[in-house]
Amino acid sequence: MKKSFLLLVIFLCAFVIKSEAKPVDFSLTITLGTPDGKGGCTTDFGLCSVIITMHPIGNSGNSGSEVMNVTGEIRNNMLVINLPKSVNEKGKNKQGRYTFTVAKEMVLEQELAKKLGVERLVIPAGNYEIKGNTLSYPIIRHPEPGSALPTGK
Repeated sequence: MKKSFLLLVIFLCAFVIKSEAKPVDFSLTITLGTPDGKGGCTTDFGLCSVIITMHPIGNSGNSGSEVMNVTGEIRNNMLVINLPKSVNEKGKNKQGRYTFTVAKEMVLEQELAKKLGVERLVIPAGNYEIKGNTLSYPIIRHPEPGSALPTGK
């Protein structure tokens, strides 16, 4: 009995250690302004879009966007991203908050998802806010395409 209990404890410890992903470095591109309804951004105040990639897209030399090397990890079914600095003041909306909308599900690059410890990672559509130097997204962990889904029966 003691041996089975010990084996169970070792198995659970190994599973917990394996499932805890370490923080991962990646890139975040923040486009300032407001969505224009045509897929572009206006030059108003606010956050038009946030793009998460393994490697930087664009550069901060463009006054309409900021590219940051960030660190993120999965905690409590949330993708928690730590920014190295505050977002440009122009990113605040009329209420003085750094908010933006993800119009449709955002599928992260598979390379990044795997580094974060999952096969496939999706951020659901919704309204989000950068608070201080932290951005948190709820996540959906999808099975690999083509894999069987549980039926619930």
